[in-house]
Amino acid sequence: MIKVAIYEDNLALRNTLSEIIRSNTDFTLAGEFGHCLDVVNNCRAFQPDVIIMDLDMPGKSGIEGVKELKKEFPDIEVIINTVFDDDNRIFEAIQAGATGYLLKKNSLSTLISSIQEVKAGGSPMSPSIARKVLGLQKEKSAVNIFKELSEKEMSILEHLSKGLSYKMVATECNISIDTVRTYIKRIYEKLQVHSVTEAVHKVFIKK
Repeated sequence: MIKVAIYEDNLALRNTLSEIIRSNTDFTLAGEFGHCLDVVNNCRAFQPDVIIMDLDMPGKSGIEGVKELKKEFPDIEVIINTVFDDDNRIFEAIQAGATGYLLKKNSLSTLISSIQEVKAGGSPMSPSIARKVLGLQKEKSAVNIFKELSEKEMSILEHLSKGLSYKMVATECNISIDTVRTYIKRIYEKLQVHSVTEAVHKVFIKK
């Protein structure tokens, strides 16, 4: 039996979610709550395996609730169930420890399969959310690349991307050709590439 707890301040929706859980013989309802102010104590008392968590609740947001419960109960899976689909909330929820992210407009039809998926090791997400998460991962990857390269290395790579020769880059940057070669070697090592073309593609094409 999978023990499921529900945190939802909309009473009608909370009752509907609870009824879906009760009607499935593979699940048992481990509490239904209109806020997450006592989420740690609730988890300690009812020991849910999976939590369905709204984001916008009175007194404490769902993201704050996830952070608190994950510190005490890292093995409890949390599926966010919300109307919000903006990048900031998605990122914050995942950073807090949520494993799934559903939008309320279509979550009722997928609730059972989402709970089963998260217990099987998956990360259930509404299709539009999954696409946003992929986009966020790409952006994060690009940001990490920019952080790896120094300002001087980025400048040299940018000059090379415009077709300038090593000699021309040396002139533009007021350094020797040997110094240009040294910078390029460092760039290759940091980006794990073997040519200027690969380096330019990895940094500027993704940008």
